[in-house]
Amino acid sequence: MRKLKFVANREIKNQLKDFSEVQTYVADLLAHELVNHGFETLSQSGAQVAVSVDDHALPLSVSCESRSEDGHLVCEISSYPDENQDWLDRITEQSLLNQLAQAVESTLKDHESLSEFEWKNP
Repeated sequence: MRKLKFVANREIKNQLKDFSEVQTYVADLLAHELVNHGFETLSQSGAQVAVSVDDHALPLSVSCESRSEDGHLVCEISSYPDENQDWLDRITEQSLLNQLAQAVESTLKDHESLSEFEWKNP
């Protein structure tokens, strides 16, 4: 699991009422733009975005939550591996997780309303 911490700048916070609206904004942004990086989005609820690659559903999701009162949000990319997965499937999943992390960062960096990106280790 990887976490990306970033700031939602004042202009977006002024347009949206609270952190839950910022979370929804980021989730919608990712749901619509990850396709540009080869990912397909699956049904989402709230601040969750599930993805698939090459018509194969993956146990990956992206969620964004407020973690502090200073305007910072944390986007978390999660993997839910199958306990019975063989080693090759786990390697493939880790590679796809890294690709998804790069796609999320690239997508968010394209928007001036978000800044100060920093990857955090779990």
